Amino acid sequence: MAVAKRFIRNPGNSAIAYYRYSSDAQRDASIEQQREEAREYAEKHGFEIIKEYEDHAISGTRDDRPEFQRMLYEAGQIRPAYLILWKTDRLSRDKIDAAIAKGRLRDCGVEICYVAESLPDDDEATRILLESLYEGMAAAFIASHRKNVVRGLNYNAENALYNGRKIFGYRGKPNSRYEIDEKTAVIVRKIYGDYADGAPLQKIVDDLKDSGITTGKGNAFTINSLRHILQNRCYIGEYKWGETVIPDGMPAIISQELFDTVQRRFEQNKVSERTTMRKMSTPDGSDYWLTGHLYCGKCHESMQGVSGTSRHGYKTYYYYCKGHRKKTCDLGNKRKDDVERIVLFILDELLNDPTLRMLLSQRCYEEYMLEQEDMGPYIASLEARIKETNAKIDNIIKAVEDGFYSKKLQEKTAILENQLEMLNTELEKAKVKETYQLKPEDITRYFYSFVGSLGDKDKRNNLLDTLIDRIYVYDDEIAVTFTYTEDRRSLNIKDTQELMDIRQDIMDMMGVYMDKSGMTPDEVKEYLGVSDEDPPDFFRLGVRR
Repeated sequence: MAVAKRFIRNPGNSAIAYYRYSSDAQRDASIEQQREEAREYAEKHGFEIIKEYEDHAISGTRDDRPEFQRMLYEAGQIRPAYLILWKTDRLSRDKIDAAIAKGRLRDCGVEICYVAESLPDDDEATRILLESLYEGMAAAFIASHRKNVVRGLNYNAENALYNGRKIFGYRGKPNSRYEIDEKTAVIVRKIYGDYADGAPLQKIVDDLKDSGITTGKGNAFTINSLRHILQNRCYIGEYKWGETVIPDGMPAIISQELFDTVQRRFEQNKVSERTTMRKMSTPDGSDYWLTGHLYCGKCHESMQGVSGTSRHGYKTYYYYCKGHRKKTCDLGNKRKDDVERIVLFILDELLNDPTLRMLLSQRCYEEYMLEQEDMGPYIASLEARIKETNAKIDNIIKAVEDGFYSKKLQEKTAILENQLEMLNTELEKAKVKETYQLKPEDITRYFYSFVGSLGDKDKRNNLLDTLIDRIYVYDDEIAVTFTYTEDRRSLNIKDTQELMDIRQDIMDMMGVYMDKSGMTPDEVKEYLGVSDEDPPDFFRLGVRR
């Protein structure tokens, strides 16, 4: 019979604290109250709080809270003796998520203390019973609250009322319909107009950034956020909430004709702009795969590939700053291999971190669900356009049969048939997307499939286009911003190169020891002075104690 692993609390009196409040209706004062009482509790019991985590306006039913996940991840590295919570429901209002989190903290040797709920320290059975009771009460409250909320949301949707969803270009208030916010609506019209006139998405992003224009949340616009705006039918007046669709439920910001023009351009641009840029930047056939993502950190101009031949006849490959070529920036050329090696290092770090994989998957799933909401109307519009195109072709055929033949009619027929083929292909793809419903775990598995496969060119480029927004190159460091998170990672070029060299040396030594001595990987770790008790990235980064 399996025996439960005995809990052993980490030594010392170090503690971490986690604070949370649920909604925008509450105030940051509730965090301050939790912090104040946690510090009083720590002082009373002789604990030393070494780190605090706080999530603002995020429901306890969600397990993708950034600071919550950071706290669980770092508990295994910091190894505190205690975690201080205001109440049991601060950790989670979902009983399963709470159990998983507690199990993880228990495995890390962390004991949980509650400030506002009295649990006996000397009676484990009573403590477990009371803790379960508190969790059950929190779960029951959420179930009842969710039922009331859903009822209210459905009523609002049926009457095209504001349901709390903030949409760029509009403003909303409870019990009222959306209204146009002219300060941001003019930006929406400019985005649509520029794209309809042929401007690439990246150029629109750059123009918005240069003008200091940000999203409704104050973040910089990205290609993904532009796509969402340019494909959102709310801007032609369509209100949508779940299965409820009201064609004239919102005031329109743009015309139907402009919206259709933009959708046609999306259909025509099947080859991604970044892939095109990548091909254009390699006249000598070298694969400058970072082109389209790489930017100068000083002047923010794009960086592209170039090669040079030394006086001894050796060819060297670089990424150069366009501003430097224009003599408006002093960032020199950066060796292609150095830059690409560090970017691969960062991607590898992301893929091998299960917590970050989960957070990225959740953000991707949210974007996917927004796209799915618009899929039904999009399919209907494709079918209408296919019907219209078929009618035009039939009219031309009838005209030819009646004797009205000309070269212009022949050319027009070829164009329409090409459009019809594109529309049918797009319709088939859209129906597949609508039929197959992804789950968050599907996206998690998708990211996990890339682990260890960054040497595959197609997989690497796919991952890069999915996860990476921009890579900024400076004189002595490289910074990366991501598509689905606000995370920004900066690495010193020289230090990172040394770190990677050390890691490679250790991996080479492991190979030699395993080949010549017959050692297992665990025996090699022990010989080199690293163990499973080290932080998660300790051995993988090749850092010796």
